[in-house]
Amino acid sequence: MLSAAVQMLDLLDTHVSLVLLLLLLLTYYYSRRPRNLPPGPWSWPVVGSLPSLAWSKNLHLDFMEWQKKYGPVTYFRMGMLDAVVLGGYDTIRQALVKQSDVFSSRPAHLEVLNKISNKKGIVLAPSGPLWKEQRKFALTTLRSFGFGKRSLEVHISEESAALRQEICNMGDKPFHITRLLQKATTNIICSLVFARRFEYDNPQFLQIMQDFDDIAGTNFLTMPENIFPFLTYVLDSGNKAIEVSQRPIDFVRAQIKEHQRTLDPNDIRDFIDAYLLEMKAQDQSETTFTEEQLIQTVTDLFLAGTETTSTTLLWASLLMILNPDIQQKVQEEIDSVLGQGQTPSMSHRDQLPYTQAVLTEVARFATIVPLNVPHTTTEDTTLNGYHIPKQTMVIPSIWSVHHDEKLFPQHDKFDPSRFLDEKGQYKKDDHVMPFSAGPRICLGEQLARMELFLFFTSLMQHFTFKIPKGAPTPSLVGRIAATHAPEPFDIVAVIRD
Repeated sequence: MLSAAVQMLDLLDTHVSLVLLLLLLLTYYYSRRPRNLPPGPWSWPVVGSLPSLAWSKNLHLDFMEWQKKYGPVTYFRMGMLDAVVLGGYDTIRQALVKQSDVFSSRPAHLEVLNKISNKKGIVLAPSGPLWKEQRKFALTTLRSFGFGKRSLEVHISEESAALRQEICNMGDKPFHITRLLQKATTNIICSLVFARRFEYDNPQFLQIMQDFDDIAGTNFLTMPENIFPFLTYVLDSGNKAIEVSQRPIDFVRAQIKEHQRTLDPNDIRDFIDAYLLEMKAQDQSETTFTEEQLIQTVTDLFLAGTETTSTTLLWASLLMILNPDIQQKVQEEIDSVLGQGQTPSMSHRDQLPYTQAVLTEVARFATIVPLNVPHTTTEDTTLNGYHIPKQTMVIPSIWSVHHDEKLFPQHDKFDPSRFLDEKGQYKKDDHVMPFSAGPRICLGEQLARMELFLFFTSLMQHFTFKIPKGAPTPSLVGRIAATHAPEPFDIVAVIRD
């Protein structure tokens, strides 16, 4: 009996000791927190808000609820890491544009993303000389190969014709348009970086499309292994993401090897050739121009330049079948300017204000990237009067801007007229910011705008999109991962006479 009592006391002592230790850790944790942090939800010790975020299916909407409760700058913890989510146009612009010198780096402590990118490339590279030099070279080189030029329009027009033919081959049968749009937009990037396009049934090309789908369907932000690397021994999502991401990287590496073998300094065919030539001109002992940097930069161009554009076109297709009156107005405008035979050109854009308004409303309504790629602060700073520590992860919520009721009344209604003035002319609105803002604004913005206009105009010129007879009405509730995409839906493309 006495022995049992002693065991009970020992057990109580152990529990009391653990409780005291936990209290000491909490006291230490809260005592070391900087003063004047932004308000935010309560976080668990060690794991922070990660458990609830990892289980969230609509993180962008959860953050909107935080914004309503705590304000436009909300503080939380990702494990033991400081993090803030920014809501509203003014706050996001203040951070990304007006205080860009402090808010424009990338998090250095997201393990899975770092293993994929090796902190190279352009999208995920931290701010600094490497990123600045590489981004400048990429922009300059891509412009020389057609960004904003008539030569690139020709490529897009040719790819539009190939896309239309594939759709015509479907006849009057229902089909998924997702993969076709993805192939078309990917081939535009291929023409810039590989100086070639792929046939739509090429097995290697099809595998890359599937890899893109898998990557876009991964929510890297809330992946626990990003914050706690030891979890890779328990969970497999991080290893799967790395494995899937490696296949496009291997594909790019093979293309670069072929370019190295056939490089002719007097005939620069594409972005890879231009980069290899620059590598030869640099002192390799101190240059940022390396083969690994080239591989990651080209991979960045693919992932950033294809998935978002094809998903925007996918939303546009869905919104046209759900709003046949709007689709008809677009077609009437195109017919009045182009008829059925004239090929769309960027020179026609100002003559097609309603078409422009529709594409702008698609970008606002669907918001393909609801939560921007995370930024990080390079030093202690203040925002909206709050203290933001150095190396705080910063998540700008583009969704909070595009679905701000004050900026866009009836924000959940698809209404292109909000971007037309009283004379029916297109009215630009800076609050629509699908490509982000500041120094980290999307590298391919010019290309994406050109593709969206030319592909969409061409499709509306030649087809009427409809819901298949007897099929259920597709949902407007999208799936959130790396991008915001609609649920799969069937479409019928009726050839216009």
